[in-house]
Amino acid sequence: MNRPFTLRALLIMTALAAASPTLASEIGYVDMQRVLEESDLGKAAQANLQERFGDEQQAFAREEAEIRQLQQTLERDRPLMSAAQVEKTEQEIQGRIEQFEEAFAEIQQQLARAQQQEGQKILQPARDAVISIAKQRKLDAVFEANQSGVVYLDDAGDITDAVIKSMNADAN
Repeated sequence: MNRPFTLRALLIMTALAAASPTLASEIGYVDMQRVLEESDLGKAAQANLQERFGDEQQAFAREEAEIRQLQQTLERDRPLMSAAQVEKTEQEIQGRIEQFEEAFAEIQQQLARAQQQEGQKILQPARDAVISIAKQRKLDAVFEANQSGVVYLDDAGDITDAVIKSMNADAN
């Protein structure tokens, strides 16, 4: 849901509620980031991504540390090196940096695609759980807490824990 539509809907509902107490609407919100991080499906997706990309991330961290060490060594030893040695070392370091950045960008693209695929596996069960909870609590609208543009949300309207619990119950 795009932000202008969400904000417009909230303003309309607020205006209706203020205009007539008998038309007051119940509004809830859900923190989808927490759903992704804390639900069983979200934890499984995170574990899957870690399994698929954890080794590469560690390899990149090691390579980055090695490059930094080479740069520090060069700076430390520069006064003792000839201009040709400095230039050769700088070229070697620059070559490693370029290879690192190229490989890192490729892995980041793969990771982003994998995150999107894993997210799609969670999206429909999360929507189903939100709809179910909203109907149980007789809510007229549910907003995503981090994208609604709302400045204040009372904790009483937070259905995130119920959504996570519902998703986990459905997953088992």
